[in-house]
Amino acid sequence: MSYAIARNRDSNSETNKLYPEDRSVHDWYRFVLSFPPHLVRSYLDAWGMPPDAHVLDPFCGTGTVLVECKKRGIASFGFEANPMAYYASSVKLDWSPPPDGLVEHARQIADTALNDLSQDGIEDTPLFERMPTLVRPLYALPEEAQRLLLGESISPLPLHKVITLLATIEQQRDERFYHHERLALAKSVVFTSSNLHFGPEVGVGRPKPDAPVIAPWLTAIHSIASDLRLVQHTDTPSPLAHVYLSDARLPLTHMPPESIDAVFTSPPYPNEKDYTRTTRLESVLLNFISTKADLRRLKQTLLRSNTRNMYKGDDDHLAIFHPEVERIAQAIEMRRIALGKTSGFEKLYPTVARNYFGGMALHLAELRGKLRPGAKLGYVVGDQASYLRVMIPTGQLLAEIADALGYEVDSIDLFRTRTATATKAQLREEVVVLRFPGSRTALTRRYASLPLGCDTQLSRSTPVTGASPSQPILNRYQQIVAHIFFAHYSAGDQEVAFPREELAEAAQALSIDVPLNLGDIPYSFRYRQELPESIRATAPEGQQWIIRSVGRSQYQFVLRDIIDLAPMRGLAQIKIPDATPGIVTKYAQTDEQGLLALVRYNRLIDIFTGTTCYSLQNHLRTTVPNVGQVETDELYVGIDKRGSQYVFPVQAKGHRDKLGIVQIEQDFALCEDRFPNLICRPIAAQFMSGGVIALKAFDKQDDVVTVVAEKHYQLVPHEQISADELQFYQRQVEE
Repeated sequence: MSYAIARNRDSNSETNKLYPEDRSVHDWYRFVLSFPPHLVRSYLDAWGMPPDAHVLDPFCGTGTVLVECKKRGIASFGFEANPMAYYASSVKLDWSPPPDGLVEHARQIADTALNDLSQDGIEDTPLFERMPTLVRPLYALPEEAQRLLLGESISPLPLHKVITLLATIEQQRDERFYHHERLALAKSVVFTSSNLHFGPEVGVGRPKPDAPVIAPWLTAIHSIASDLRLVQHTDTPSPLAHVYLSDARLPLTHMPPESIDAVFTSPPYPNEKDYTRTTRLESVLLNFISTKADLRRLKQTLLRSNTRNMYKGDDDHLAIFHPEVERIAQAIEMRRIALGKTSGFEKLYPTVARNYFGGMALHLAELRGKLRPGAKLGYVVGDQASYLRVMIPTGQLLAEIADALGYEVDSIDLFRTRTATATKAQLREEVVVLRFPGSRTALTRRYASLPLGCDTQLSRSTPVTGASPSQPILNRYQQIVAHIFFAHYSAGDQEVAFPREELAEAAQALSIDVPLNLGDIPYSFRYRQELPESIRATAPEGQQWIIRSVGRSQYQFVLRDIIDLAPMRGLAQIKIPDATPGIVTKYAQTDEQGLLALVRYNRLIDIFTGTTCYSLQNHLRTTVPNVGQVETDELYVGIDKRGSQYVFPVQAKGHRDKLGIVQIEQDFALCEDRFPNLICRPIAAQFMSGGVIALKAFDKQDDVVTVVAEKHYQLVPHEQISADELQFYQRQVEE
């Protein structure tokens, strides 16, 4: 590299650029303002990350950290809530497709699509700028999906070509190449075929009546194939690399305790940038979002960093009270009043500031249990003045919050400066470098220095320390299952199988009266009580043993990742006019059946899912092949406005009852067996204090159960819903 090039790279304008030698894989698809790979390298090198290290990026975007770690042979994990960015990261971590096969398959798709366009009188790259004589109407997006796009994001003729190409990719789908072909289209459409342009913000430029689609897509395919040839012939071993579609403020259930050596990430900054707009076109084209409801659900999973993803009931600000954050919020409010700003969004500016730092506090608190003692962390953040020009020193505030949570602040490094759009002032973009001393130290420091008002909210993630309780006396069911487990278990086992008859044999061996209903023993551990501590102690950190039915009279202890199924604390309560008949209200109990009655009479499944639902059967007990007997409290079927049909198995729990992951897994098994053509969305319903009803929906990805939505409903007389609340609900619909 020449001295002139090296010197230029040190300049402020070049520090955030993607170097030519870094383009392989990184350039398959990336945010315009993503931080560069060389920044990741510099910190991994400075921290001396060994080959066996584990690196986490909890706001991984389009996977810069994960790809760079994979290139260096370091295991990495990422969390990302935006489905388009999550998809891009996942594809960029897949280096398995044969390059020549990818090119050949893409050429076949291109030939078919070009032929289809030709029959419609359309050329992909016309020699002259003229509208073709169309044989039939152009393809278009559904009306609701079209309304999600920025106006004139893409002109009708290029959109027709894109839809044609997408349909051809589907028709000639080959799993080896499918996702790389779609990602290549996402990139080429945005940067070549659309009318979008990117400054610091995404905008719409001069409309292009026509633009090539297939040719730039093939160019992107060739680029991916070239990169695959390069990375597939490297001597660096391919490490573990995985990304999860998840909100970084929630418990990081996929990560075992004390498993992470380093964190490098860049969360959203507190400003008015709606990050969903940056990926809106490709998110709609690839069908990651297609309705306003989809968009709203996406925004609700994001860190509260702008007014466009603030919702009534958001209470991340309760996680921590920081005097300087509060001073800034009050300064924003006073300036708003002084300037006479009265719009709804401007009134939310102080709330965004509070919730942003509260959300980051929640994230940092949850992260502590996953870090190894001595772990290093780097957070790329920028100072902001978007809210009526009141300065927010993001890096300094984040460092102070981290210190209160038990982290040690190593440094706040200047990465570069940026020019504020309104004031032209130079704003700092920094890397906040932290060190995690260890769970016990963090807990002690947290109680000593955390500002008053945050302890209750963060206590749900506090690492448990101190002496263990005395060994409890085992009941007969616990003695029986412990006897069976340790008769078969060897260290490292993931599964331990046993037949039903062993339950009777174990009871006889222990001189315990044989239970009349042997099936009640595994049933009780699936739904009513915990397994003995001696069994639980053999599970690796972050995992738990469950008992599954795997066929008639056959059972299995199985290791599963721990998932918190309890209702989330602090979630907004949505008021619903109580439609329960008076006589039912008078005599309904607070048990499962009473809960199911309230859910049914108030159409809460319809409201929660956004579909029209019908109760098909309650207290369903049946047998599923390879599983055995399953029970579901109530079964609903439903249909949405697009005609998609669903099945909703509902498990109901009283206030003190506990939902088991086995119940949700069995609901999925029931749906796969009895309703293979319906979309399965198991739902948990549970009473909370004050009669609030919590509903939680589940999905399954790669055989792993995940929580996809949760809402809390409060049934009230209609007159208790104020005009302000109705106006707020209406604004959410309009959003």
